[in-house]
Amino acid sequence: MQSITPINDSGGRGTAVLIADPNLLHAEAIAWCLSAYGAFSAVDHVMTSDELLASIRSQRPSVVVIAETLIVDSIRSVSSELAVKLGETRIAVFADRLTDRQLDLVVNNRVNGLLSRREGTRTICDQLTRIASGASVLSSQLESRASQDADGNFHSIASGQLTQFTDRQWDVLIRVAEGARVPEVAEELQISKKAVEAHKHRIMQRLGTSDRVDLCRWAIREGLIHA
Repeated sequence: MQSITPINDSGGRGTAVLIADPNLLHAEAIAWCLSAYGAFSAVDHVMTSDELLASIRSQRPSVVVIAETLIVDSIRSVSSELAVKLGETRIAVFADRLTDRQLDLVVNNRVNGLLSRREGTRTICDQLTRIASGASVLSSQLESRASQDADGNFHSIASGQLTQFTDRQWDVLIRVAEGARVPEVAEELQISKKAVEAHKHRIMQRLGTSDRVDLCRWAIREGLIHA
């Protein structure tokens, strides 16, 4: 199996793919197939959310492919980074093992591809090539869990409970569930403590949770934070 070739900016923007997956074998299988069949000049691999964000900032890949195990830790920060600085970089995620709430989180962050490992590496490579060309791709293996509208935006079918949460409410939900206090959340997000309290109240009301501990248990159960 070929080793993964680091992205080289001199090779031309719009032709590089970054794979974020703690499983090296999974990453190398896709990398080999992309080298054989894909329209990408270079492929790189990272194993953590911090490495993913750092690589996006320094290497500016055409497509970022994120494994399920890194979704919760990285999707909000990655999509925010791309929205502000690197809008032409596109995001694809593997969604086979995502919980309903994780899938809600993903589609709320306007990804460009929902992929399935059940498709096989050749099909996945073809899909990544289409995504790099500007298409939005929904794997046929995921059509029972997600839909795609005429504008290419994805929508979660199985849950939908959180699809009306704003980006700011997602930010507050995750941080409060992880144990951050209201002043800490306000400082990190650069909003008022009153705004954090209001978001927190609406989130708990919508989810039917009574306090922060209850919210934390719910978020762990749904796979949104780690225990």
